[in-house]
Amino acid sequence: MIGRTFPAILERTEAVEEKSLVASNNYSLNQEIVLSDKLAVAALLLVLIFQSSSFAQSIPLPKTDSSSTSQTWAYIGVGGAVLLTAVLFHYDQQIYDHLYSWKMSNPAVKNISPVITNLGDGTFSIGMFGGFVGYGLMFKNAKACEVGKVGLESFLLTGVTVQLFKNLCGRERPSAATRSGGFWHGPLSYAREPKGGKGISSFDAFPSGHTTTVFAAATTISDFYTESWVSYTCYSLASLTAISRITERTHWMSDCFVGALIGYFGTKVVEKWNYGSGSITILPQVDEYQYGLLCSVKF
Repeated sequence: MIGRTFPAILERTEAVEEKSLVASNNYSLNQEIVLSDKLAVAALLLVLIFQSSSFAQSIPLPKTDSSSTSQTWAYIGVGGAVLLTAVLFHYDQQIYDHLYSWKMSNPAVKNISPVITNLGDGTFSIGMFGGFVGYGLMFKNAKACEVGKVGLESFLLTGVTVQLFKNLCGRERPSAATRSGGFWHGPLSYAREPKGGKGISSFDAFPSGHTTTVFAAATTISDFYTESWVSYTCYSLASLTAISRITERTHWMSDCFVGALIGYFGTKVVEKWNYGSGSITILPQVDEYQYGLLCSVKF
């Protein structure tokens, strides 16, 4: 289980007057990243949320330990993650073979795997965090609104990150692998369909989008609701979802490991932007031509 660092202690706050989504006098740089499909739906939902209600955000994150010891451990952690990813690359085929054989020999796993894997679907996260927002607005619960807002923002940020990696790597999924561990076609796999004739979606394994989404959701909920059982439940379900991506022949273990890291740390970045002293703000933007994400940097 990935540890928690963010103390989620939100008290009820009174609603303040509606504010404009973009304060042009306070920002000098605006960059729009165009989204599509499910990300566009989430962006539209966020616009409706911000237009209907705005809550004060004054909960600071813990002070960052900038000591040399803390930085050293941070470097060790990053190096360890890179090393473990490299090891998983080497053993991806063996891990996949073992887990898939386990599934095929276990009727219970065969029935549960295709169900639990849906927890990582973007539609599930949008519906769940949209429900948090709806509940918060209906019952004047600021904490629920904040959970929904942070959850949807982390879904957007991590979703964009995952799609960038998928487009750059073009890794074969287990179901379409032409070599042990799947061949990496690189960016050109999106310019032409790789050999195999199974559709371009068979060549975007790295990293796992479902795993990223479910770990982002688990981190968001665990950070706001700090009871131990909540964290254990959320991360256990997230881990089972990651395993199901392997047993469903859609991802390798390394895809899921990196996806979990993106989901976890992507959520931490969103929390830092919302409650820390950072000067970067991400807001959804919609016009008559396209849905988008507005990234504003204050100097």
